[in-house]
Amino acid sequence: LTIDKKNGKINLDLRASDSKLYCDKLQFSNAISNLIDNAVKYNENVPEIKISTMNSNSTFEILIEDNGIGMDKKYHSKIFDTFYRIPTGNIHNVKGNGIGLSTVKKIIEAHLGKIFIESEKNKGSKFIIHLPKIY
Repeated sequence: LTIDKKNGKINLDLRASDSKLYCDKLQFSNAISNLIDNAVKYNENVPEIKISTMNSNSTFEILIEDNGIGMDKKYHSKIFDTFYRIPTGNIHNVKGNGIGLSTVKKIIEAHLGKIFIESEKNKGSKFIIHLPKIY
């Protein structure tokens, strides 16, 4: 709903040929929803989000990319810490409490996966999730 309010769009590139996952559907969907919500919330443009899936040797990968505000590399290692918010001085135009990304990381790790970020200030962010394949 929030993406509709901003006239945004989500593009799908679902190339994974094997997308079987052993996961808690509710928790896993909460993690993905949080990443999509952040892509809308931390965006000063019309949000464009790309969700991709692919298989690699032993993992199922999900990539969530946006055209949002991005962040400096110096914050990449901290954003998954509980209660961490990137400093903005006295300007707090986006509400949050710093637990969303830490919860996402915990959910992904509970599924034996890993999450990474690639981001650059004013150029958007890409979250990369690696999950083990089911054999």
